Amino acid sequence: MRKVLCKLMICAVVIVCLGMNAGALYACKDVVLERFELAENISRATGAFETEVAGNTTVAAGSSFLMDVGETVTIDATYSPRSASVDFGLIAPDGLFYPVRGQNGSIYKIIEIDTHGYYTFAIRNNSNVNISVSGFVNY
Repeated sequence: MRKVLCKLMICAVVIVCLGMNAGALYACKDVVLERFELAENISRATGAFETEVAGNTTVAAGSSFLMDVGETVTIDATYSPRSASVDFGLIAPDGLFYPVRGQNGSIYKIIEIDTHGYYTFAIRNNSNVNISVSGFVNY
């Protein structure tokens, strides 16, 4: 039941996000997040990714995770060409993309969650050229 609910949430987020002015939103199959358990049955996820993002396009991970207030998501990535304008961030429960801009071909950012709900990692390429992106995301 939980898997079905998660898939429905992902579909809802993707549908809502299509309204973003970031261009088309595609599921990013290369971003694979693996769930693991910490002490006290706290579910966390981590994943390495390597993907291409077309110009003026936003891609989102194929899975989202339930987060509580105060939890953090760490994004550590590089992209090329370094001159490209690239945003990394989370699609929040409200369906909006909350971005952080990469600089000079890289980003390292810890984002603290302020609203309980399902979050999806996403990358937005604001440039006209295709980019190569690789890194890690930890929920």
